[in-house]
Amino acid sequence: MDETLRIYWKLYNEIFSNEIMIHKSHNLLRKFEEEFIDGPILELGCGQSNFLVEFSKTGKEIFAIDNEEFQLNLLKKRIESYTGKNAGKLHLLNITIPEQEIPQEIFSLVIASDFLHFFSINESKKIISQIISRTQKGSLIYVRVHSKLHSYSDSSDPGVREYYKHFFTEKDFTELFDEKHFERMIFSNTVQNIRSKFTREMQTKWTEKVLDEYQIFDPQERQAQFEENKKELNVGFLECVYRRR
Repeated sequence: MDETLRIYWKLYNEIFSNEIMIHKSHNLLRKFEEEFIDGPILELGCGQSNFLVEFSKTGKEIFAIDNEEFQLNLLKKRIESYTGKNAGKLHLLNITIPEQEIPQEIFSLVIASDFLHFFSINESKKIISQIISRTQKGSLIYVRVHSKLHSYSDSSDPGVREYYKHFFTEKDFTELFDEKHFERMIFSNTVQNIRSKFTREMQTKWTEKVLDEYQIFDPQERQAQFEENKKELNVGFLECVYRRR
């Protein structure tokens, strides 16, 4: 994680209490809580996960995977403060997917939120193959990814293309989640054109902290960065809940 992202996630942790994070976060899985079968929950690339914090009160065993120890430590503190003694067993796994495999458990719920777009389509197929072998009939899988309608999809910046490996279409989902194994419960294709005021203010604070960290104090240069921050992007994303057949 580079320093600018570390600053962002530290600030996120300071501004977003557990209650605010859960309230502000979109959680499509709430519609299907009654569908949860017995078994542990897994999240890939969890970060500070609003999902795992919220669902920690179910008492289910949780496997949280991220390649940043920094994020896992913050998640642990969140779950402990939110759920306390009512939390199930928590496994914090600092591993890199797909170089390292998903734990050999059978999961009731697998979450891959804003995760697969960091991989090529072929790498995503390998990850889905692992998910198939670690779920059973009735297990739920939640996926959210950047779509082709995202502004970054057309970026000529090689840094953006290196960071985000793939922008998805509905056809990609159909190929990745073969109906032989997966039943689609809900699907959405969304484009957010304007950020919320809360998000805009958060990102302005982030910009300010980054400028301070890198000792950029020239008024014109700082103003240029703040003006850039005001520009809106089309944040296109696909999300889906599947149930294992």
